Amino acid sequence: MRDNSELTLRKQKDFARVYHRGKSKGGRYVVVIFRQNNLGYTRTAFVSSKKVGNSVERNRSRRLMRESYYSVSNNIREGYDIVFVARNTINGTGMEEVKRSLYGTLRSCGLLKQN
Repeated sequence: MRDNSELTLRKQKDFARVYHRGKSKGGRYVVVIFRQNNLGYTRTAFVSSKKVGNSVERNRSRRLMRESYYSVSNNIREGYDIVFVARNTINGTGMEEVKRSLYGTLRSCGLLKQN
C-alpha cells in the first residue's frame, strides 16, 4: 500500500496535464477530469473554487467528495490521475446523494473496474 502523499496530485505540472489533455464528465454535484498516468496507481485531487462559497462550504464540499471517493476507491481502475471539482450545487447536499452522483459519474467515465 502506498502512503497517502504519493496518491495525491500536488504538482502544478500534473494538474496542468490533467486539465489540458484529460477528459471530463460532469455530474450533478461533481465534475470528474481524468487522464491515464502510466504509473500503475491512481492519484487524486479534490478541488473546490470560490464559486462554491465561503471557506466553510468549500472545505465541506471537498470532505464530501473525498469520503464519497473513498467509499468506492476499491473499485477504481489503476493508472489514472483524477481531479474532482465541486459544483456549487453541492452546498446543502447530503453524503448519500453525493456518493450516488460520484459513483454514476465515475461509471460513465469508465473508471470503475469490471466485475
